[in-house]
Amino acid sequence: MSKQRILILATTASMIEQFNIHNIKILQSLGAEVHVGTNFRNPGTITKDISKQLISKLNSMNVTYHQIDFMRGIGTHRANKKALQQVCNVIKENNITGIHAHSPLGGIIARRAGHKMNVKVIYTAHGLQFFKGGPLRDWFIFFPIEWFYAHWTDALITINQDDYSVSRVLPVKHRYYIPGVGIDLQRVSNISESRRRKLREDVRKKFNVKDDDFFIISVGELSKRKNHATVIKAIHELNDPHIKYVIAGIGNLKDELVSLIHKYHLEKQVSLLGYVRNLDGLYFASDLNIFISKREGLGLGGLDGIAHKTYIIGNGRTGMKDYIRVPETGLLMNNPSNVKNLVKLISSVRETTPRIYSISYIKKFGYCNVDECMKKIYMKEFDLG
Repeated sequence: MSKQRILILATTASMIEQFNIHNIKILQSLGAEVHVGTNFRNPGTITKDISKQLISKLNSMNVTYHQIDFMRGIGTHRANKKALQQVCNVIKENNITGIHAHSPLGGIIARRAGHKMNVKVIYTAHGLQFFKGGPLRDWFIFFPIEWFYAHWTDALITINQDDYSVSRVLPVKHRYYIPGVGIDLQRVSNISESRRRKLREDVRKKFNVKDDDFFIISVGELSKRKNHATVIKAIHELNDPHIKYVIAGIGNLKDELVSLIHKYHLEKQVSLLGYVRNLDGLYFASDLNIFISKREGLGLGGLDGIAHKTYIIGNGRTGMKDYIRVPETGLLMNNPSNVKNLVKLISSVRETTPRIYSISYIKKFGYCNVDECMKKIYMKEFDLG
C-alpha cells in the first residue's frame, strides 16, 4: 500500500497549535506523511511570535506546512476562491490522499477541494453554526449550507452531544462523536497541593488581590462571541470594589472592551492580560471562572478550568453542559447576554463559596481517551495502521 499523505486544514494557525498537535502525532504513528495548511500570517487567537514557534515545531516534527490565505469568519468570494485554489494546488503538488478539516470556512473549502480533486475529507465541527436553542437566523442560513456540503463529507466528527444529535439528519457518509479535542488531565493532576497554594498566592499577590477579594477569570479571544462585555457589565452592576476580574486572551474587540472598562470606571477591578500561555496560576488563584460564550462547541477554557477545580458559570445552550455538573462543578445560564441573571449567579457563588471536590467524571475528555478515539477514526477513514 502506498504511503498516505494527510493534509490537516484549518483557517487559523491557532487551531493547529491548540487542537491538532496530537492529531499530527497520531497520524505519524500510523505511518502517514502529514501536511498542514493554514494561515500562519494571521494566526487567530495566538500571537504572531507563537505562530512562528509553531512553524519551527512543525519543522522539527517533519511536517510540511503550507501558507493558505484564509480569511476569518465567512471570508469574501475573492478570498475564498484564492484559498480554494491554494488548497487544490497543495493537493496536486503533494499527492495528498486525505484531508482532516477544521473550522466552518476551512471545512467548506476542504470539502470543495476534496470533491474537485477526488480526495477523502474528514471534517471536525468545533461547534456547528446552528445548535439547539440557537438563533433561528443561524438555522435558516447555516443549516442548508452544512446540509449541502454534507454530501461531500466522508466523515463528520462532532465534539458535543447536541451536535451529534443534529448530525443524524445530515447526509454524511459516516458520523462520530468524540468528547472534545482532549486536555492534559494527567499534567494538571500531577501538580502538588503545595505547588497549587504557592501559585495561588503568587498570582493573587501579582494582581493585588486581597484575602477578602473575589477573583474572577475568563479565558478566550476578545470577540463578541466570547461575550466578555456581559461580564464587565455585571461587575459594574454589582458595584463591589472587592471583585477583581481578569481576561486572558487577544482579539479585535480589545479597544471596545477597554472603552467599556473606562465607561464604568472599573480600571482598578478589570484587567486585560493579553495572551497567556500557562494558565495554571490564574486558575488556582481564581474563585470563579466565567465562560459564557454565545456559541461554543465544547469550550476548552471551561473544561480546563474544571480540571484545575475552578468553579464555573457557563452557557447551558452550548457543549459546556456536557461537562458542567450543576451545582457540583458550576452553574449554567441559558441566556448569556442576561446581565441581571449573571449578577445573581455571581452573587450566589460568592455567598456560598462552592468548591469542586471530584473531577473523575471528566476523565473521558482527557487525551488518553480522545487520542484513542481519533486513532480509530483515522485507521478506518484513511485506511491507516
